[in-house]
Amino acid sequence: MKEEKFIRKKYGHSNPFKVPEGYFEHFTADLMSKLPEYSPSTAPSAPTIRLHRRRIIGYAAAAALCGCMILGASHHYFTHRTIDKAAMSANSEAPNTEDVYMNDVLDYAMVSNEEIAQYLTDAH
Repeated sequence: MKEEKFIRKKYGHSNPFKVPEGYFEHFTADLMSKLPEYSPSTAPSAPTIRLHRRRIIGYAAAAALCGCMILGASHHYFTHRTIDKAAMSANSEAPNTEDVYMNDVLDYAMVSNEEIAQYLTDAH
C-alpha cells in the first residue's frame, strides 16, 4: 500500500502511455510497406510440403505404436501380477480339499487329535 502511494505521489494519476497523433490512421500502409513482396519462388514447393507431411505422419505412427506397446505391456504386467497374487492368496488361505475331506472323515469317526497323536506315536 505504501509503495502504491509512493508511485502515485511521484508519477501522478495520469496515463503515461501516449500514442503519436495519426499513428493508427497510417498504420496499415506503413506495415504493408515494410513487408517483403510475396513471390511463388519463396513459398515452399509441393514436394517439400509432401516430404514434411510424410515425416510427420511417420513420427506420429511411430509414437502411436510405442504408446500401444507400452500400454499393452503395462496391462499385461499388471493383469498377470494381480492373477498371481490372487492365486497365491487363494493357495495360502484356502485349505486343501484332501484336508477338508480328511477332517470330515475324522469328525464322523469321532476321533480326537489326542487319539491321532497317540496312534502315531505308538509302535505297532
